Amino acid sequence: MINLLPLEEKKKIRAEYRLRLSALVMLATALSLLASLILLSPVYLLTLSKYQFASEKFVRLESEQGKTEQEKELNAQINEVNKKTALFLKEDRRQAVFSEIVTKIIETKGSTIRIQNIFYETSPGRERFVISGRADDRDLLALFVENLKKDPFFTTVDIPISSYIKSTDIDFSVILEKKYLPVKK
Repeated sequence: MINLLPLEEKKKIRAEYRLRLSALVMLATALSLLASLILLSPVYLLTLSKYQFASEKFVRLESEQGKTEQEKELNAQINEVNKKTALFLKEDRRQAVFSEIVTKIIETKGSTIRIQNIFYETSPGRERFVISGRADDRDLLALFVENLKKDPFFTTVDIPISSYIKSTDIDFSVILEKKYLPVKK
């Protein structure tokens, strides 16, 4: 079959075809969107009404029963934790907060000593801190230990002699003890 249409007419026909096709695609998209909105609106309204009903029922039940079971359980857990922490905060002992002690140790150490671990343990009548870390040299480690010994907060400051064997990059452990003193009333 011979095509006798000029090239300009062919271009016009293709452009008109594309316009019709794009209009048809837009119309189909709009109709499918409209249909989905119409079909989903009852589900949305039903869900919205059920949510409102459930919230009203929850408010009503909460006002009738006072506290919910979760709140009672949470209050019981809080009371249990408070009892456990009361052991650490007895009034007959002068006990500094652990974070204050760690802050004091960090302020004493300087910039050339790196603390890697701090262990804390209590026994009747005393607290014990074991500090392990790394010092750049022997003199700085000795200065750190002397500063800890000068601190009246600690009753005993011990460092194993083996920590002074190396002259640089020294791994060390320092044992600090603090005794409880009864508070005078």
